[in-house]
Amino acid sequence: MRRAVRAWCVVTALALWVVGPGALVAAGDDGPSHPFPTGRPTRTVLQPTEISEKEIIVLVAGIGSSATDSVFASIEAAFGADPRYEVYRFGSRTAHPYDTHGSVEKNADELTAEIRELAKTHQRIDIVAHSMGGAVVDAAFRRGLSVHDNVATYVALAAPHHGSTEARIGQPFLAVADLLGAKTELRAVTAGVAQDIGSRAAQDLATIHAGPPPHGVTRLDVRMATDLVVTAPDAWTPSVTSRTLLPSTAGSLEGHGGVTTDPRAIALITTTVASGRVPALDWRSTIVDLAAHTVSTFVAQPAPALYCAFGVVALVCAVALSICRRRRRLAAGLS
Repeated sequence: MRRAVRAWCVVTALALWVVGPGALVAAGDDGPSHPFPTGRPTRTVLQPTEISEKEIIVLVAGIGSSATDSVFASIEAAFGADPRYEVYRFGSRTAHPYDTHGSVEKNADELTAEIRELAKTHQRIDIVAHSMGGAVVDAAFRRGLSVHDNVATYVALAAPHHGSTEARIGQPFLAVADLLGAKTELRAVTAGVAQDIGSRAAQDLATIHAGPPPHGVTRLDVRMATDLVVTAPDAWTPSVTSRTLLPSTAGSLEGHGGVTTDPRAIALITTTVASGRVPALDWRSTIVDLAAHTVSTFVAQPAPALYCAFGVVALVCAVALSICRRRRRLAAGLS
């Protein structure tokens, strides 16, 4: 019976899939009438003494990002033509650096200090985080950031609130590589393909666990059903409204990065920020949501095995590289 219900949900959802972003935003919601405005985003260049009447959107990216990359390009464009907002990228000022391979807690402290400075010039601050950026924001709230710092909304995209299964599985391989004298090589191999499993960020992501949401802050989690990097168990967090989406474009099929470009995801972000509340599900989006959760569960099941397989291959490559380097050193010594 359950299989029949799930199959019906999936088939019905596919029929609704072409409806567009409106399928996931409740009718009558008081969000922006044009959720995807085009235009150049307004970036914050305020001096400390200036007061702005605009809301500021603080963007926090994940591992390997930089303040000048295009991770949030679609989201910046969505807010860029709306005169109510300014867009700010955490890590864009040297006063509060963002080491995306470094300590989650240290980055959280820098983010907290940055937001408290912005709160002196802005009455309302909205945070949009992606991937590890969500873990940094979570840590900032645990360490004192709150609604009293003018934070009104926090939207997390594909964030590992409950830690990273990929990072947890990688740590034993790192220990074995260390015993075999190939730790440096393993870190290089993994960094070249995914993330450096020996970085402080990866070690932190292997141990963190989800906590309660910040009191008084509107919270929403959004992820794609096809995300293999941050699976549903990784993204879980208690008492937080979440939306799992089916990809609506070819670009969002790669679920982890695709969530930052998917039109339905962006519609949820802009509507939640504009209204100060998470849009309710109507009957069509409820069916799509059920189907997306079914797909997400299916994707999550083989993920640990895939991580282990990657770990084995990476370890073999690292050991081979280590042996080659030792032989070259020995040959150079003999010559």
